[in-house]
Amino acid sequence: MKNLLISSLCLIFSMTVMAEEELDPFEDANRVIFEFNQGLDETLFEPIAKSYKENVPKPAQNRVSDFSSNIGDIGTLGNEIAQFELINSTTTLGRVLINSTVGLFGLFDVASNWGLEKTQEDFGQTLAVWGTPKGAYVVLPVLGSSTLRDVTGKAVDGAQRVKRTKALKEVEKVGIITLQAVDTRVKLLPATDLIKHSDDSYIAVRSAYLQKRKYDIYNGNLPEDDEF
Repeated sequence: MKNLLISSLCLIFSMTVMAEEELDPFEDANRVIFEFNQGLDETLFEPIAKSYKENVPKPAQNRVSDFSSNIGDIGTLGNEIAQFELINSTTTLGRVLINSTVGLFGLFDVASNWGLEKTQEDFGQTLAVWGTPKGAYVVLPVLGSSTLRDVTGKAVDGAQRVKRTKALKEVEKVGIITLQAVDTRVKLLPATDLIKHSDDSYIAVRSAYLQKRKYDIYNGNLPEDDEF
């Protein structure tokens, strides 16, 4: 894990000294992967998400969403601590403890009803706070939009998830990952038509992703100028 992080950080630093116009130097390759992802989504992920939303009872969908949210809070807690966000980390710890107990292992988001607001942090955001440049924009097969910095973040977050679920059986791990993926895709359905009807879907998705990441890194408090 440590070696993975060090190697990835070295890769990022070696490739991210670039001008703003070089933000997407891999555009040709990115567009090929983007088209592949779009085709896969249209034939598989989007129909599954629509069927799930239309046929699974809303209370069941809420339980999946709350359970997925509680798992996400565990990862957020570690990153908030790494970013020295003391207030948010205390709130997130409270969310995890309450939802994992009173909320029946996260099936119910009791903490939100008690005024503990949910926040989201990942290791890509932590790297940004630590001063790591975002690097070039890249599109990953299946996973979609990213940057070189976020590729490292995804790898570390993934390794942490594997560690947290080590005690589970493989079928249980697959089940959790599948439910989380479906829940995430359902939440993205409102944006699907906007992307399809844009003049250039690739540019629209790239712009939306980079703006969303900037917003997340600053927790919504956007400065006029930044290097993130």
